[in-house]
Amino acid sequence: MYLCRLNMRNLLYILPIVVAMLLSSCFGSIERMVSAEVDEVVASVDDRKLLRSELQRDFPAGLVGDDSVTFSRMYIDNWVLKQLKMERAEEVLSSYEEDIEKLVEGYRQSLIMRQLDQYYIDRAIDLDVTERQIAAHYRANAAMFKLDHNKVRGVVVKAPRSFRNTSTLTTALRNVAKHGDAQEATALAEKHSLQLTDMSEEWVSYSDFLSHLPTVRTRSYDDLLSKSGVQQMSTDDALFYFIITDVARKGEVAPLECIENDIRRMLYAERRSEIVGRYEDELRREAVASGRIMLTDSVLLRSLNYTPEILPEDSIKIRDAEEHIDEEDIAEMEKGDSVTNQLEK
Repeated sequence: MYLCRLNMRNLLYILPIVVAMLLSSCFGSIERMVSAEVDEVVASVDDRKLLRSELQRDFPAGLVGDDSVTFSRMYIDNWVLKQLKMERAEEVLSSYEEDIEKLVEGYRQSLIMRQLDQYYIDRAIDLDVTERQIAAHYRANAAMFKLDHNKVRGVVVKAPRSFRNTSTLTTALRNVAKHGDAQEATALAEKHSLQLTDMSEEWVSYSDFLSHLPTVRTRSYDDLLSKSGVQQMSTDDALFYFIITDVARKGEVAPLECIENDIRRMLYAERRSEIVGRYEDELRREAVASGRIMLTDSVLLRSLNYTPEILPEDSIKIRDAEEHIDEEDIAEMEKGDSVTNQLEK
C-alpha cells in the first residue's frame, strides 16, 4: 500500500514533465517542418544554395499544376547553369576581371545617366506637335524627304467576265479622281459583289498597288503612271478596272501625308536632344562658376562656361519657314503636291 502511494505520488510529479517534454518535442517538430517548408534547399552547387523561399519569391501568381512544376524545373535548371557558368568564368576569365569590372561600371553609369536624361525630359518635354510645326519642318528639310520609289493613290475593282454594268463602274471610278471620294464605287461594288480595293486615301508604294492587278513581275508598268482615267486589265476569268488618282514619283519630295508621322518623331527627338543639351550646359556652367572643375586647357574651360546667343542653324531654318506658312499652305501641302511645285519653281 505504501509502495502504491509512493508510485502514484512519483507519477504525479513525472507526468507533467513527460507531457511538457512531449509538447516541446511536438512543437519543435512543427517549427522545423515550417522552417523546412520555407527554407528548404532545393538545389546547390558547391557551397551555393537555392532556397525554396527564393523560388517562391519569383513564382508567377496563379501558376498551378503541371505549369508550376515546369516553371520550377526551368527556374532551378537556370539557377544551376548560372552558378556553373559563374564559377567557370572565375577560372577562365580571372585575368579579365578588371576589364569586366570596368565594363560593368561603365554600363551602370550609362544606365544612371540615361535615367537622369529621362528625368529632365519628362519634366520639360512638349508632346504637342502642331500641323504648322510639321509643315515648317517639311518645308525647311524638303531635301531629306525625297522618295526612293514611286507612290500612288487609287482604286482597283475586280469583276467577273460576266459583269455587264461596266459604264456605271467606269463613271464611279472617274468620280473617285474628281471628288476624292470612293463611296459611289464602294456602293456599286457591294451591290454587284465585286472585289474593290480602296487605296484612294492613303499613299501606297506602286508595287503594292500593282499587286492587286494581274501583272507580270518581270515587266515594267511605269507607263501606267502617265495615263489618266480608268484603265483595264484582264485574265481568263476576271476583269480589272483601276484608276490612279495621284502619283508621287521616285526622286520627288514625298507627299506630306506619307511622312507626317516620321516628322513627328523627328521633332520629338529634336526636343529631347535640346532638353538634354540645355541641362548638360547648365551643369557645366554651374560647376565652372563654383570652381568644381579644374582644367589645364583654358580654352576648353572657357567653352564649358559659354552660353550660345543664337539658335542652331536648323532651328533658324525651321523658325523662318514656320513664319511664312499660313493655313492655306498647310491645306495645300496635305494634298501632297503643292510643296513639290513650289520647290520646282
